[in-house]
Amino acid sequence: MEDKEEKPVVAGTIDTPAAEEKEEKGPSRNDLREKVMDAVYSCLIFETAKIDYDAETVFNGNLKVKKFIDADPYAQLTFVTAMKKRDEIVALVEPKLVKWKFSRLNTSAQAIILVAVAESKFTQQTPKAVAIDCAVDFAKRYLDQNDYKYINAVLDKVL
Repeated sequence: MEDKEEKPVVAGTIDTPAAEEKEEKGPSRNDLREKVMDAVYSCLIFETAKIDYDAETVFNGNLKVKKFIDADPYAQLTFVTAMKKRDEIVALVEPKLVKWKFSRLNTSAQAIILVAVAESKFTQQTPKAVAIDCAVDFAKRYLDQNDYKYINAVLDKVL
């Protein structure tokens, strides 16, 4: 029998135990926040269209999980809080809307506000500045050109 020559082990290569032990990272908090916002938005759209829906199914689809329990705990808590505390959140927000009702806001704006207030004021998972900054980023992406300023002002007063 021939002796096999051993290959040197180099840290960080695919063949090393160190590479095999690396844990796969899940989605970032911001990615989860956006998926939660999308789920809340979808629920609002179904309600506006008077279409029956199952919130858990909507959430699971947006988070791409088979079961609610499989989703990230942050995403679970933020979604459930935004949906269950919606009336309370609207009651906090409406007085800050100048000559507007919450229901008249763009559905995307409603979802952005619901998630920001839920995660910062009710679950206290996110500092005010971070919640506002993320909401403004989403507003810049999903709303008309200057609507982010309105979102910023309203959340600054509410949070």
